[in-house]
Amino acid sequence: MKALRVDIGGVAWTVAPGQQWVVMGPAASGKTWAAAQLARRYPDEVALVTFGAQAAAAGADWAGARWYASVGYDSPTVAETLTYEGVNAISPFEVRGPERAERAAFAKTFEWVRGALALESLLGRRTLELSNGEQRRVMLARAILRQTPVLALDDPFAGLDPAMQRTLREALGALAEQGRTLVVTVRNEDEIPPCVTHRLRLNACKVVSQGPFRGRRPAQRRMVFRRNPPPAATPEVLRIRDLRLKMGGRELFDGLDWEVHAGERWLLVGPNGSGKSTLLSLILGDSPMAYACDIARFGERLGPGVPLWSARARMALVSPELQVFADPGQTVEAAVYSGLFDREGQRVRPSPAQRRRGAALLRELGLYEQRRERLGALSDGTGRLALVVRALVAAPDLLLLDELCMNLEDEDRDRLLRLLGRLLDETPSLTVVCVAHRPDHVPPGFDRVLRLGGGHA
Repeated sequence: MKALRVDIGGVAWTVAPGQQWVVMGPAASGKTWAAAQLARRYPDEVALVTFGAQAAAAGADWAGARWYASVGYDSPTVAETLTYEGVNAISPFEVRGPERAERAAFAKTFEWVRGALALESLLGRRTLELSNGEQRRVMLARAILRQTPVLALDDPFAGLDPAMQRTLREALGALAEQGRTLVVTVRNEDEIPPCVTHRLRLNACKVVSQGPFRGRRPAQRRMVFRRNPPPAATPEVLRIRDLRLKMGGRELFDGLDWEVHAGERWLLVGPNGSGKSTLLSLILGDSPMAYACDIARFGERLGPGVPLWSARARMALVSPELQVFADPGQTVEAAVYSGLFDREGQRVRPSPAQRRRGAALLRELGLYEQRRERLGALSDGTGRLALVVRALVAAPDLLLLDELCMNLEDEDRDRLLRLLGRLLDETPSLTVVCVAHRPDHVPPGFDRVLRLGGGHA
């Protein structure tokens, strides 16, 4: 491999063989852009893996299994996605030589990847069924299998449970030992892989500093689970009875019973693929399987004579999927008020009070000056903040937060958690369910835990 060089704001950034780079910086500093520049200039040497709203613009090697599955007629399995033909985008009608040496090298790498990234349990599953964390592992596996000397990984630890984060760190260390050069963007100091030798700091797409990395990697704090207090003597918001559900031949829920009362704040935890996001989709009624389950929202179960929107209008969601599928052409302001629906499912115009509330929330999160910018032009973190305002403007009775702080820099995360802490204090009747993998991504005041994929806390 030769040294790779790109220009960032008039300053040369050179990635040499044997170096392992971490790229850091505040929101909109250009981390994804820098990794994409490297991949664009050296497409044969660099495989770029990124995810989210900026994936297509960044020229990602693979923008995400769920997106591709949604626009196709069928969803391939992980094993089909990771074949020699699939990874190298070989058309079945293309005439090629036997490529015996290349296929043998591919098979050898595949065996290593399957073990290093714990893919065995995923191979028979369809990509559409994967959780965000599982998708990221498959995306990384596909990039590794391309055999490029350089891997550019944009925020690879986001959305991974703690055990899988440890697995990924070990895999990255092994890749470095094998001679691969890594360029990894991260948002948190404790996510810097141990194998890193150099760091690039950016701000506003300009180089702040670059050179050997000699920093100290702080240990990641562990999630602390509290003993659940007795159920509150308040109205029932959600009741789930004997939930049993299989997906792709895999049992997600086996007799789950759960009650949530008004004003309770629940933390929903579990490893990637344990069904956290699926459970939220069932609660919302977004999944058609919700009609076959015994789930009552605000005292009513979906079924004949009970329209979905009578309950849906009282709930709001923030999630990575919502952000991926949001219209990138709409303005921040339009996105904020797009979450207002009546009980028949019709979109409604914001009232003067809702407009004042939306403007106040945008100001508090530092987005008011960007309210007329297109959602697709924002960083993933800024786009996530806009969707939080969208959820809060509707003044829901039940707020569902799926990986709330994913893609947020420290400053934006702290500002958001302060805002939510204040709103929760001011609205004691608001019921909240939050999915998180990091303790510093949980708003204050959560004292109840439901653990999936390994028992209930």
